[in-house]
Amino acid sequence: MKKIFILSSLLMAAFFLSGCGTGSSTQTPLTMAGATVIKSEDGGVTWNPKTRIDDKKTITGVNVLSMAINPADSNVVYIGTEENGLFVTKNGGETWEPVAFANKVYGLLFDSQNPNIMYGSGVFNKRAKIYKRLEEGQEWKEIYTEPSEGTTVSALALDKNNPEVMYAGTSEGVILKTNDSGKTWRNLKKAGGPIISIAFDSNSSDHVFFGIFQKGVLETNNAGETINDINEKMGNSWGSMSVYTIVSDPYLSGVIYVGTEKGIYRRSQDEKWSELNIIESSKAFPIRAIAINPGNSKEILYSSAKAIYKSTDSGATWATVQLDTAKEISVLRYDNANQPKIYAGLRKF
Repeated sequence: MKKIFILSSLLMAAFFLSGCGTGSSTQTPLTMAGATVIKSEDGGVTWNPKTRIDDKKTITGVNVLSMAINPADSNVVYIGTEENGLFVTKNGGETWEPVAFANKVYGLLFDSQNPNIMYGSGVFNKRAKIYKRLEEGQEWKEIYTEPSEGTTVSALALDKNNPEVMYAGTSEGVILKTNDSGKTWRNLKKAGGPIISIAFDSNSSDHVFFGIFQKGVLETNNAGETINDINEKMGNSWGSMSVYTIVSDPYLSGVIYVGTEKGIYRRSQDEKWSELNIIESSKAFPIRAIAINPGNSKEILYSSAKAIYKSTDSGATWATVQLDTAKEISVLRYDNANQPKIYAGLRKF
């Protein structure tokens, strides 16, 4: 199975990359219109496309589903795509190269205590799986598989305090947990919809939130022993809105932000919900990506349709940036080591 996995992944990548060449001796120009990865180096004021493989090839044809930045070397960034597998840059996005992996890549994680170790979830031979890699350039080992076709492992989250603990969620609503780096798994709950996001509380590894598409948010305060529906606490404003993403505040325990089809909701430390006062016109489109500056939680980014919004005062006011792109942002990530640097992955919806 390992040889088949590597061979098929490389063949897929070779076929895809050969289609990107122009046949010209000049360097292929990069444009925002064809961008699938963009990067800001000034805190989100300006953005530039980062899609080059070499002088003739680009990754403009991919749809980005996931992204992970190496915590020890932030020039190393991985992106997972919808149909074209896994890519890595080792120079901050200046050039990309394919990595042998499953074709659909829904989740990517670095072990924060040992960044040589990575986890990824994808679909190989129509079967959803989770893989682990022990070192850069080494083979990915399968540590979990779904029993049949049609399901994806749609969300992953790793405990930064104890990286042997990882939660996974599937498109069928199953929440799983491992306490031994994927050697064994435990079923925690069957939710009422796909698990689209998992977020640890900033101050407690036992406190975890789960975003359920079209359903809302679940919460555990005891490491998954019990998982509770907290939607009723949001009041009438929540209704049955679709949830697209959840992120936790990097400093304030209990605080999370939820991106929905009609805006962003924030839960405070006293467990009260409020609607964030984002730009009204942006509520007409799903809030698919939110990022909070890991060094300053008053700084918030979100994307809506073809624009990026930034607040430096906890959401009281917003600056806007137009994106002249054909796709929309699916992932926003701050560089933890150099926070003015921000990456965004784009895809077609």
